[in-house]
Amino acid sequence: MVWYILIYLFASLIIGIRILYYDKKKKRDSERTTLKQFLITLVVGPFVIAILPFIVIGNFFNDMFGKIKKRRKLKEERKFNASLGLGPDEHYLCFSKMHGAGVIKCADCGYEEEITSFTHGIMSCRIGRQCPNCHAFAYEYNESKEYHTFGKAKEDFVCPQCGTIIRKKEESIFKGKNDPLFCPKCHSARLRYHLHYIT
Repeated sequence: MVWYILIYLFASLIIGIRILYYDKKKKRDSERTTLKQFLITLVVGPFVIAILPFIVIGNFFNDMFGKIKKRRKLKEERKFNASLGLGPDEHYLCFSKMHGAGVIKCADCGYEEEITSFTHGIMSCRIGRQCPNCHAFAYEYNESKEYHTFGKAKEDFVCPQCGTIIRKKEESIFKGKNDPLFCPKCHSARLRYHLHYIT
């Protein structure tokens, strides 16, 4: 604690001397003003300098907790990927990571299918869907008045193959864009996407 105070006073003294030297160099006439500036620096200096250690400590803890949070998030992602049967360096595919239209291919069974992830035109857009029941791929057609909106739709969107409700009318048109995609044949999450065109 004593060394802490001595460092503050020493720093304040250096600042005060610098002010006196500056005033002398500029040939100011009022010595009273110079002495006043020196005394203010001597009193206020320690409080100003006292903030610096807290800033340094705050940045240190912020970085430390940021790294811990990042490691925890990475651990959770790897755990989730492992639950999908993916390796530590593999990532699942989802519509938010894909654009346009292309071919999706399974790395396990070789299944291939042309799908639409997301395409838009002047008056409409198509949004890729996958049925949570039979894993069939489809796309939802939205008119321009519903384009990029998060409100209610006119009707539920159902799977054209098995009739399962994929998105209820109360839900966003972007519902499911971050959900993992699975192979319709073997249900593997090890899928690859080859883009054909993007709009």
